[in-house]
Amino acid sequence: MEKNQNNTTNYSQRKLGNNFDDIDSNINKNFDTKEKDNQQKAILQKNLDFKKDDINLNIKPHQRTIEEIIMGMRELFFKILEMLIDKENPIPYIFSSEYRQFDFTLFLIIIGTLLLLFSNIMK
Repeated sequence: MEKNQNNTTNYSQRKLGNNFDDIDSNINKNFDTKEKDNQQKAILQKNLDFKKDDINLNIKPHQRTIEEIIMGMRELFFKILEMLIDKENPIPYIFSSEYRQFDFTLFLIIIGTLLLLFSNIMK
């Protein structure tokens, strides 16, 4: 029986260090490349988000929705009233952005049209 035990291979005494070293280095390389890929994807996603924000910021005043235009006109009207009550000049505020200029122009057109309609009704 002793001869049979000596002829059998005992797997616990085999040197497996070289095989595990190769596996460990491959795992680390794959992890590093995946980590770099994830970082690059995150950077690209941020850039894409910035581009979407830029696209939203580059919308012309007349390309906004009706709701946004009405809200802008309402805010502009109340801000102008507040500035007039404080005896400030609202002209620099109105011309400080394209959106405010557009909203103010629409506001003047609407007020002018209403005044014209009322004057024709009163005659």
